This record gives sequence, structure tokens and C-alpha cells, in this order.
Amino acid sequence: MRIVQLVNGLPPEALGGTETYAAALAKELARQGHAVSVFSRCARPQQPEYALETTTVEQVEITRINNTLRENSTFAETYRNDTIAARFGALLDRFAPDIVHVQHLMYLSTTCIDEAVRRAIPVVMTLHDYWLICQRGRFLKPDLSVCSGQTDTGCAQCFSHVLDPGLSRLHGLLKPLLKNSWLRAQLRRLNAARAVSRSVSPAAQDQVRARMAHVRELCESVSLFLAPSRFLRRQFVAFGIPEEQIVFHECGLQTAHLQAAEKTAPKERLSFGYIGVVDPVKGVDLLVEAFQSLPQADLRIYGGEAAYAPYPNERRFRSQLANSPHIRYMGRYDNQDIGRILAGIDVVIVPSIWYENAPLVIREAFLARTPVITADFGGMREWVRDGVDGLLFQARDVADLRRQIARCITEPDLVARLSQAFPAVRSIAEDAALLAQHYRRLVRKPSDA
Repeated sequence: MRIVQLVNGLPPEALGGTETYAAALAKELARQGHAVSVFSRCARPQQPEYALETTTVEQVEITRINNTLRENSTFAETYRNDTIAARFGALLDRFAPDIVHVQHLMYLSTTCIDEAVRRAIPVVMTLHDYWLICQRGRFLKPDLSVCSGQTDTGCAQCFSHVLDPGLSRLHGLLKPLLKNSWLRAQLRRLNAARAVSRSVSPAAQDQVRARMAHVRELCESVSLFLAPSRFLRRQFVAFGIPEEQIVFHECGLQTAHLQAAEKTAPKERLSFGYIGVVDPVKGVDLLVEAFQSLPQADLRIYGGEAAYAPYPNERRFRSQLANSPHIRYMGRYDNQDIGRILAGIDVVIVPSIWYENAPLVIREAFLARTPVITADFGGMREWVRDGVDGLLFQARDVADLRRQIARCITEPDLVARLSQAFPAVRSIAEDAALLAQHYRRLVRKPSDA
């Protein structure tokens, strides 16, 4: 088959779970004999906006379009961009795919789907987060409180700085100054404190209403949605996607480099690990806080820093991170090093404060025979069986997180017991084969291979 994937970024520039998965899937589909082209966004300020770069890596054609957002002047342009959609349409004409598989549309354009539909190409879309029904993607408000669900007023509050005319003009004036990281953090913190209670104009709500109407129309054009967690599937069914149009589908993992790693010999001190983006939404500051009174164990934090939102108390977090001898910040890592990293960790901790969908690191830990402590909400609770292959703690509760970590330290055989029965994890090869079955049913060309 001829397959086009559409994704918001790719390694090495983008190293999140969605981007890593999309790259691995494209490579595996090509290995299984399919012709694969990936259309992705990059952000390179030194290049012209919307410049295209096409390369071939391991039999996968990769086209990157430069979008730094510097030409965006309206809210609508943050999710639909006719220039990007036209470039994508040209790729469809040249490559002539049987199927389009959307991984993520952030920083691209929702109207890329229109380009596929106009050419009678079926569209499959994997829902890696909530971006379609939450422009922020995570159902988190600017102050990091959890959003109870999409409303026009609530969304307008989150984006009042670009939706309300007065605030929008102020934001435009301040935008050149946001290159200063300190000033940017202060302004974001000020906006976060005021956004959740700010009154919004009818014009702002109208813009949100227009986005949601557009998204609902877009959803009708997608042939099949794939939900990597049952929790996320329920959210989108509640939004209005018919149950028969959205199926649970576990994303596969590259397994060889994880299963091959040998665990290091037991040590006197337990070693706990965080692996992923170092960002407030990931709850890293809560994890560091929990470890302040647990000096009898080590914590290693692996990952590059991001800034989705300001930390509630960044000065405290930085101080604790720098001055705790039993906590080490290890920095960025290469995905191929995950097996080696997990081999030296006794327990992985996933303390996210948002409704994570299906964190790859949980299943990577299981492949490396490492139990997981994670928050008891969202999609995370689906992947960890409390007391069997990990422990659950009450989300955002530092004391409860500390209690579960302490149990691993003080109960001599707990970690060993949690390391006995891990669930099967789908490989990327199995995933690609199952996806090909979905593709064939949609294109109705069973003879294609």
C-alpha cells in the first residue's frame, strides 16, 4: 500500500511520544513493504516560512514544512492554515497514497484532512491527546488546574490573550519581548493567575464556537479514529464521535533495545527514575518535592526541559533540584538509550498532572521488567495494575506519592513482587500489521500489499 502519515514533528527536533511513535511506525511500515511518505512540521526561524525540505531516511520519504507561527495573525490560523494544506495537497497529488494516517495536526492544519477527502482518500486518525476538543491539548487551564470539559466560555478564557481585541493588541505589542525567557515566564504566570476568572467578550466566544463547529465537521470526514486509551475514547464519544467510528488501539513499541538490556545487580539503595519531558504538566516538581524527605533512595531525572506552562513555584523547584544530593538531573537522552537507562532503574515514576492518554514510558518500563508508580487518573491508571506491576497514587497528592515511594523503600520484597508479572506489550511490528488491516478495509483493495 501507499501510505501518507501526517504529524506535528519528528525526531531529532521533536522527541515527544507522538513524534517518536510516528517515526517508528513509518519505518516499520516501510520495512513491511509499504511505500511511506511523512509530512511533518519543523520550526526553523532562519528559513523562509512554509519552506519545504524533502529527504529519504531508511526508505521513508520525509517532507518537513517550516512553520514558526510568525505569520499567524488570527486565532483561526493557529489550527487551520490554507498554505500548509495546499502544500500537503500537492504531496498527495505527487505521491498518490491509498490512505492518509493523521498522528497530530497541531502546528499544521485541520484542512489537510479536506485535501485528502477531496481526493477520495480515506483518513485514519490516532488521537494522542485532546487537541481537537481542547486547543491546549491537555484539558489543563493556564494555572494548571484541570478543566472539567470543553465550553466556549472556558476556552475563551484560556485564549483571551489572542481572542479579545484589547488583550490581543497588548499581546501583539509584547510578543517581540517574549524572547526574554524571564519576562516570558512572568507574563505567562500573570496570565495564568487571571485567565481562569477573566470575563470574556461575545466575540471571543464566537471564535471558539467557530473552531468547535469546524472540528465537528472535520470529525465527520475521518473514516476511522484510533484511541490509545479507553479513557480518551470515552471523552471523544461524549464529544459526539459515533462509537463505531472510534476504536481502542494500543500503539506499538520498538522492543529490541528494551528487551535486550540486562538489569544491573541489586544495590543497597533503590534507584527511582523519571523519563520524559521535564515540564510542569508532567508533575516533575511534585516528584522532586516528594523526594525531599526520602534521602535513603536515589532519583534520576532524564529528559530535556520544556515550558508548556510556568511552574507554580519555579524558584523552589530549581533549588530543590540543585541542592538535593540524592536527586540527579541527567538531561536529554537518545531514545535508543532507553533500555540502558531502564536497566539501572528499580522503579519508574510517572507523576503527570493531566489526563495522560497512554504514556509510552509505562510500557517501555514493563518491557524492561521495571514496575511503575503513576497517578490514578486518566489513561495512566489503565496501564498499571495497582499492587501487581506497579502502584497508583492520588493525582497531584505529594503526600500520597511520597507514601507509595516510601513503601518501595521500607517493604523489603515489594519491588521484587511488582516485577514478577508484566502484561504483554504490543510491538511496533505487530502494530504496523494491524494498522495495515484497518487500511485495507477502508480502501477496499485487499490485493494490495
